[in-house]
Amino acid sequence: MARSTIQDVARLAGVSEATVSRALRGLSNVAPATRERVEAAAAELRFTLSKSASSLASGKTHRILLLVSGGLNNWFNSSVLQGAFETLSPEGYDIVPSFVTNRAELSRLIETLPSNRDVDAIIVTSFTLDAAFRAALASLDMPLVGINNPDIEGLDASVRIDDLEGMRQAVQLLHSLGHERLAYIGNLIPPDLDYSTDLRGEGFHKTALELGYDEGNLYISPPDEANQFRPTPEIARRNVAALLAAPQRPTGVCVQTDEMAAHILNELRRQHVRVPEQMSLIGFDDNQLARIQDMTTIHQDPVMLGREASRLVLDLLRGKPLDEPHIIVPTTPVLRGTTGVPTDRG
Repeated sequence: MARSTIQDVARLAGVSEATVSRALRGLSNVAPATRERVEAAAAELRFTLSKSASSLASGKTHRILLLVSGGLNNWFNSSVLQGAFETLSPEGYDIVPSFVTNRAELSRLIETLPSNRDVDAIIVTSFTLDAAFRAALASLDMPLVGINNPDIEGLDASVRIDDLEGMRQAVQLLHSLGHERLAYIGNLIPPDLDYSTDLRGEGFHKTALELGYDEGNLYISPPDEANQFRPTPEIARRNVAALLAAPQRPTGVCVQTDEMAAHILNELRRQHVRVPEQMSLIGFDDNQLARIQDMTTIHQDPVMLGREASRLVLDLLRGKPLDEPHIIVPTTPVLRGTTGVPTDRG
């Protein structure tokens, strides 16, 4: 007996082949009664929908490329992936993660896209696409949505936090507590990609000057070439040694990420520096490390960012007008046990 086809199911159910495809993929734009009729016809004919056949018929792959820096062992990236999965999977879309750490890797990826044409849209997280990359992606004529990109030019839609404002909140908190000498510790960022986290150092410096701090009472850590894009205890040891050796020792420290801040906090305790009595510490992200360490931080929600970016992708794929294509999500300070009035400056 010949295998049943999608055309057979459509004839038996009295609907179009496109409706059969939508119903069997569980998409939401099918009436319940129609879905039941299609499912009954498919069961009677012992038909199961092939995703590859559906893609060939529709010209769509039902795959979304998620372009991230680093890997999925990163709190931010894995959280974005979770949010994207929660939104896209129920609509019948698969997520294809792709990882880049430099321009060469990004160039190779973009060069393969026109020939493969195996995704329907692209979500790019955290870094800026320069003019050449934007032009290459624009030629593909598919939605391009960003998450936490420092520059939204060339993106069809985006959702991001305001990194400048987030670090402003951190500096203002330390200022309100009476800290007169401040420090900022950042992570090394690969030099040929521009990341949104770069803006946090800029926000620290700008806000501190606006609040009346002079340069002599500000310490900003230099890039550490040994960092290799991931914080380590050794990097923390070098940074803490520099803080403690400073002629004007800071009493309030802002750190670019919670991951680095956790290493800094451990090293301060190892050096018998009392936190927050002698030195207050603020991270950025509000990930699980901040909660475990009872660390004051600036909150962002990458799961929500992944959901919202995916919603924008779906709207663009369906031709739905976007009320607000570029969305800024507020950050909020989370007060915990690593900040306080500098009562012990010894």
